[in-house]
Amino acid sequence: MIADELSLGGRRWGLRAPIRPLAPGARLVERCLAVRPPPVDDAAWLRPTLAHITAADPLQMRGMARALERLRGALERGERVLVVTDYDVDGTTSSLILQHALRLAAPGPVDLRWHIPDRFDEGYGFTMSAVERARREGVQLIVTADIGVRDHGPVAAAAAAGIDVIVCDHHLPDGESVPEAALAVLCPPQQGCAYPNKALAACGVSLKLAQALLADHPRREQVLRSFLKLAAIGTVADMVPLDNLENRAIVALGLAELSRGPHQPGLAALLEASGLKAGEPIEAWQLGFHVGPRINAAGRLEHAGLVVELLNERDPAAARERAERLSALNRDRQALQHEAEREALAAVPSPTPAFVVVSGEESLSGETPWHRGVVGIVAGKLKDQLHRPVAVVALSGDRGRGSVRSIPGVHAVQGLEAARDLLLRFGGHPFAAGFEVLRADLPALSARLDAWAAALDDGDLFVPQDLADAALSPEALDLSAVEELAQLGPFGKGNEEPLFVLRGVLAQDVRRMGRDDAHLRFLIGRAKAVWFRAPPEAEPALRERVDLLVQLGVDTWQGRRSLSVKVQDLRLAQGA
Repeated sequence: MIADELSLGGRRWGLRAPIRPLAPGARLVERCLAVRPPPVDDAAWLRPTLAHITAADPLQMRGMARALERLRGALERGERVLVVTDYDVDGTTSSLILQHALRLAAPGPVDLRWHIPDRFDEGYGFTMSAVERARREGVQLIVTADIGVRDHGPVAAAAAAGIDVIVCDHHLPDGESVPEAALAVLCPPQQGCAYPNKALAACGVSLKLAQALLADHPRREQVLRSFLKLAAIGTVADMVPLDNLENRAIVALGLAELSRGPHQPGLAALLEASGLKAGEPIEAWQLGFHVGPRINAAGRLEHAGLVVELLNERDPAAARERAERLSALNRDRQALQHEAEREALAAVPSPTPAFVVVSGEESLSGETPWHRGVVGIVAGKLKDQLHRPVAVVALSGDRGRGSVRSIPGVHAVQGLEAARDLLLRFGGHPFAAGFEVLRADLPALSARLDAWAAALDDGDLFVPQDLADAALSPEALDLSAVEELAQLGPFGKGNEEPLFVLRGVLAQDVRRMGRDDAHLRFLIGRAKAVWFRAPPEAEPALRERVDLLVQLGVDTWQGRRSLSVKVQDLRLAQGA
């Protein structure tokens, strides 16, 4: 630990401990690799290839052989197949990968349909309404993705109706079993699965199924590279770990394909609507902050089928119109979110509970901002501000539908497990989960979750901590060394963008900038520094010698490259 005192932002800073020896005079990128080394050699980690995806045999995945046999038989016989997926980015990208893979693998015309549940009428998961649709339309085989592994009842109901179900999923809490009535379950975390990457998103599982289905396809590599565009979007948006080589390769190669083009009209229109220009490099953060929110906006406010229709669209003009519809929905989502966030923050009790639960009356027509389509985003914003697990609940009638966002050390699903008897349904990840509860049980749920989280507190659990890759002096800042850091990307969960502590900084030419003077800019030697949304105390603090927590990057202006410093936090310099 660098120091025990808290920073200006109320955070504690630490240095990542070296995990392997480091030679004197090591380059900055080597110093970063030494404190968070990949589970492979540096050359492979820094230069991922398609082989890092295809070398992992899909048949290692439990259930894959049986799923392939059933799918190939269905395609040969011309059976009616229904693809059913979740309404988020991971689900919609999975739907598209599966649809295109099945059509390419079919020896002739395929009777293929798709279904995405309506968030408002059906709710989350593989539901009985999807089973009923399949039964009504004479479907003989259902393939789910990003849902199904926890939906034992609907899977059993489909099987009882003579409909086989293949589940592609990754949501499996420790100790839980997969649906016994499924013909096959492709879910790497399940017991008995030998597939080495347990952290695939559902679109990654769908990609592996496509890889196996198309093993003998004459354009296999070209097709897989095309699928990687979708898999990269879904993997980044679902925030699965990027600290394993396969997930890293999916995102890195997918970004390369997205940057290179060309694209089908639907994807081209989506990227254009997201502000991404053809032929320019696309980075992971742009998928997370620009592309993903537009895709999610459809399922949050209207219906995620809009995304599938857009990305299947082949007419450029129609594609641009559909993409603009997603952008309009995203703007509506942002307006609702900001107002709901304001009201939710005002509703947080004082003192702040160990597990924050806030609720409001839902209006799908806009009378209030408490819309179930934005509660997850609002929970995430409050979690970031409070550094507490947060549940935000939209109340309608006698029920509430909530989303949880959590912090390291507090497993969201385990918290809901502790209140299982109060919940109608729940599921999710360690850091994000959803649930449904009776309105009358909400106070008891809030108390139960608070007591559960409080019991976990070791004194530091609710103090946010930042781990830096290295401590540097301002004189050590070097453009060529910082340029090399790009090799560590793509950045995301498990492979976060490097943080550095700049020690003993004396800022020069400190100025306010931006709307309402919300940001600060200043010089550190010749390097330009910016602190977005700097707290009011930051400007006077910068008159003293300080330590800064920063990210380092490169700015390009009129063909000239310069080193830039993005400030995250500040504390008095050690010894000051």
